[in-house]
Amino acid sequence: MNNGRILAVVALFVLMTPTVVASGNDSYYIFDNELQINEGITIETSIHIEVVEVKRFPLGCAKFRITSYQKPERMMTVFTEDGPQANRYETYSGASIYLDVIGVYSDSVEFRIAGPSNWRVTDYYDVEPDEEGEATVAVTVPKLEITRTLGTTSAEQGQTIEVTLTIKNTGNGTAKSITLDEPKIRGTFQDEYSSTIDDILAGETRRVKYDLKIVDAEPGTYELVPAILNYKSDTGTSYSSESQSSVLTIEQEEVLLPLLEVSIESARLSGSADATITCGDRFPVTITITNVGNATTERVNVKTDLPGDVRVVDGESEPVYDAIKPGEDEEYEITMIATDEGKHTIEVRVMWADSEATAYLDFWAEKSGLEKYYPYVLAAVPILLLLLWSIKKHRDYSY
Repeated sequence: MNNGRILAVVALFVLMTPTVVASGNDSYYIFDNELQINEGITIETSIHIEVVEVKRFPLGCAKFRITSYQKPERMMTVFTEDGPQANRYETYSGASIYLDVIGVYSDSVEFRIAGPSNWRVTDYYDVEPDEEGEATVAVTVPKLEITRTLGTTSAEQGQTIEVTLTIKNTGNGTAKSITLDEPKIRGTFQDEYSSTIDDILAGETRRVKYDLKIVDAEPGTYELVPAILNYKSDTGTSYSSESQSSVLTIEQEEVLLPLLEVSIESARLSGSADATITCGDRFPVTITITNVGNATTERVNVKTDLPGDVRVVDGESEPVYDAIKPGEDEEYEITMIATDEGKHTIEVRVMWADSEATAYLDFWAEKSGLEKYYPYVLAAVPILLLLLWSIKKHRDYSY
């Protein structure tokens, strides 16, 4: 029975004896325990240490209020990463104590106080906020900022636009139960889009992407209203954030079609509008076919219509082309002869798919001077012969 009492006394003595700190100044752990917010301890009846605030994010820390004899009140914030010797408090007598935070919880903190080996905790007490100043639990509040970026602000039908939503949590708490409300444009489709987003920690930046496909939206300028984020804090409080609005222009779809233009020129006829060709003379004509459209043609056929008294004497008058690309042209030359005088019209038709283009060349042809006066010459020959015969006769009579 006596042995049991002795063991109990020894155990009680061990519990009441401060733990020795293995440090350079041979201090002891005066306190090594957990306190709630609004709780305090007294050391050697004159040093009061109270827990004012705790924070778990982004770095665990606790704020203490320390008062002592002949010393002003001091607020000290101690982080879990500071270490045992980083936070020192010196008393009026010159002795020092060190605060070291071990763990931070939602409304309490586990910490140690090292100091002289003969110092003890002499009292535990509660802080009355109305009298000592309010000491509250640090509220962790998430705050999301969202920015929308469009891969391009101008698109056509069938085009895909990459949309990036950059979300940054600038608060001190985790954002949970995040939902995204992104507006839609009629005639578009949001590919790989999700309205739910995983939790975002304090200080974290998250990028969410999806593809906006332009299917059959009407051309025009659209204002995308802000994207809205709804989320909650650890305590279940609801919050909301929104992005800026964006402007997207959907342009009219470009129709790809070939378009040919044809022209006819002749160096012999370019001098003036009244230029003429002498019947029987050869004259060159150049035909140019140009694709002024935005697509390559299929097979191109050329048809040349000539008056009955105009014929081709050199060159291919009706060539065939397999294709003509946009911006390119085909040119060929033919040589012609007009056999009769008067106004003549050359018509060239270019045909491709279900379309055609036509060009005309008008010119005048006239006979040469000799040919023009040939009948008069023929009429004058008999008269001339008769005159010569008369002269000869007259001479014969003279003899």
